[in-house]
Amino acid sequence: MIPLLCVLASLVLAQSPMKPHLQPGDTATPAQSGEALRSALAEAQLELAFDPQQAQRLLQKAAVALEELEQAGLEFDAQVLIRLQHLIRSGDEAAFARERAALWTGVLRQSYARLEAAVQQGNALEAVRWLELREYRSATRFDPPDADATEALRGLAEGRIPPSEALTAVRADLLDGYQSRLNEALRGLEVAQQAGWRVRGAEARALGQGYFEILAPAYRSQRGEAALQRARALLATGSSQQIRSALEGFRAAPLSLRERARRVGQVLRFVSLVPVEYARGVSGEEGQVSVTKDLEITEALTFLKSAASAWSDLEPLLADHPDLPVIRQAFTALEKGLRAASRKSDPPTAHWVSEQSQALLKRLDATLPAGWRRADPAGDLEVIRSQLRSAQNAVAAGRYDLAELARMDAYALLESGPEARLRVFNPQLALELEGLFWYGQEPKGLARLIRERADVAQVAQTRQILEARLREANQVLGREASPAAIGLNAAIIVFREGLEAVLIIAALLASFRRPENLHLRRPVWLGVGLAFLASALTWVLMWGAIQQFARYGERVEAVVSLIAIGVLLLIMNWFYHKIYWTDRLADFHQQKQQALRRTGLAAGLGLVAVGFESIYREGFETVLFLQSLVLQGGVLDVLWGTLAGGVVVVGLGLVVFQLQLRLPQKKMLIFTGLLVLFVLTVMVGQTVHVMQVVGWLSVTPTGWGLPYWLGTWLGVYPTLEGLLLQVLTPTVVVGSYFAAESLKRRRLQPHIAP
Repeated sequence: MIPLLCVLASLVLAQSPMKPHLQPGDTATPAQSGEALRSALAEAQLELAFDPQQAQRLLQKAAVALEELEQAGLEFDAQVLIRLQHLIRSGDEAAFARERAALWTGVLRQSYARLEAAVQQGNALEAVRWLELREYRSATRFDPPDADATEALRGLAEGRIPPSEALTAVRADLLDGYQSRLNEALRGLEVAQQAGWRVRGAEARALGQGYFEILAPAYRSQRGEAALQRARALLATGSSQQIRSALEGFRAAPLSLRERARRVGQVLRFVSLVPVEYARGVSGEEGQVSVTKDLEITEALTFLKSAASAWSDLEPLLADHPDLPVIRQAFTALEKGLRAASRKSDPPTAHWVSEQSQALLKRLDATLPAGWRRADPAGDLEVIRSQLRSAQNAVAAGRYDLAELARMDAYALLESGPEARLRVFNPQLALELEGLFWYGQEPKGLARLIRERADVAQVAQTRQILEARLREANQVLGREASPAAIGLNAAIIVFREGLEAVLIIAALLASFRRPENLHLRRPVWLGVGLAFLASALTWVLMWGAIQQFARYGERVEAVVSLIAIGVLLLIMNWFYHKIYWTDRLADFHQQKQQALRRTGLAAGLGLVAVGFESIYREGFETVLFLQSLVLQGGVLDVLWGTLAGGVVVVGLGLVVFQLQLRLPQKKMLIFTGLLVLFVLTVMVGQTVHVMQVVGWLSVTPTGWGLPYWLGTWLGVYPTLEGLLLQVLTPTVVVGSYFAAESLKRRRLQPHIAP
């Protein structure tokens, strides 16, 4: 390669003298040289049509920066500066924009390659050096840049995480950012093609090609070399629609479920706020609309851009959905209307913006999978923590304005949601969070630190304390029980219901012990097997139905838990009154005798029905109770408890059926009934807490400082309503038993002979 210094020398000799870029002894970092190159070329493009001589002087600055990057190890085409100089002289703005975009994205591509190599080698210092030369996804006040790669390299330097884990985090962060930039370039190309903007279109296409080259290895690994070459060809000459078609479903850094849920929330939240802000900024009817508040129009545009940015991350995951073109057109139409208002050129009415936004929300609601919108019990606090990380990252970049916006967004979310409930459950913690967000003294609050332009170490210290307090808030407000408690409750439920099923089947089969009747057991066992399959199908159907309402989050849990509590109360009352168990056995024996009186196929089907009903009823109840526990905790927590309870039940069944042992049925049922009563009491406490969180039940704090484990294990929270209902539940169940027994004795007393 011809050294760029030769080209630089020819440019310097051809133009007026310039000051050296660096002072003697100074060494520019790649990031400093890259920023100098980017800004010089951008300014040169602006000056190209107005002052070509100034554009040439700016090109000299770019040449110096390019030489520094070459000395740092990057490689460039030696003819690039000559071509740029020629384009300035010819005044070809479109070609200059294309060349500039290709050069800059080439710098980013090489920097990213050097970053990956350094991380793989475990060289954190070298990785940090190249990480600084990067682009972030476009930051807005609602979505500041992430710092995941920075945190990963810090962990690598401190030896807390291995290179492989750091590399995963770096790739997820940077590739996500560059794919977002690619999507922006494609949107710019689409607008330019529709409007006939030659210069903007040339620049957007070149940027798209450059960003795609950074993502090309991931594209090749997912779709193969042939698809990669087709995509490159379309990026070079195809329309924006053809390019989008080639990129549909592709994502270089796949989003986690949490990230999907976060972006879904952003899309729906921000689109819904667009008409609210716009209506505050305009007045008048169609044809006579006037802009009264420019700031509100800017806010509406910012919300829309943030929603579009989040949507662009989700869209590749919905490649085959037929509504995608309609949604794109809706975003484009809304943006066109808002931009017209920002220019005060025929702005649309507030009613039109509201209608367009509502139509877009309906499309989004029908398109986005329900599983992506499932409410996270700690969702608000997770977003707050994310905003705090963004604030720290902005301080590290010297952007105190972005840091303050991120802090305000985080606090607004805290104030509008968790803080109100926190003031009830733990007022002292709410006051501590207030001080940490604002003007606390020890430690200093974030607002104070940002106002004083404190260094990143001080901000990081306060943020870490805030993180700890937010975790406490999550424990106070979190409706989820301890994973161990969830698993234990699941095991008790499965054991109790399984035991009852085993005892019923054992009682039914007891009369089939004679050799001539052994064949009658087979249809009963067939019914049992069908009941297990039906129970599994019921789980799938019930889970699918609940998932359709998952967007309602805690409200769904409250409803399902109330149903489960109602069924448990009925079962407990039946059991303790000796009606449930006695009547059920009598009913099954009666069904068995009716089946035996039939002949042939009818008798067999009757016995199948007896076996099916005896088990499916228990299976249905178990599924309902476990669904409630899943909503409180998680599938894995319930799964291990279900397996543990199932193993015990299977072992007990083998003992009963193989060894034909008679068990103390009454004592075992009483013992397991007491266990279920305990689960019922815990479930009541958890459900009351959820209903208080969603506002369906009043909250009267006791003021007692109860330990956290009482809530996670026993559902005991310091509110008068929860404590009273937890005491009332076992009192009613046990009390109703004694009341029924007393009433029975009174009725029998006149018939007893003296």
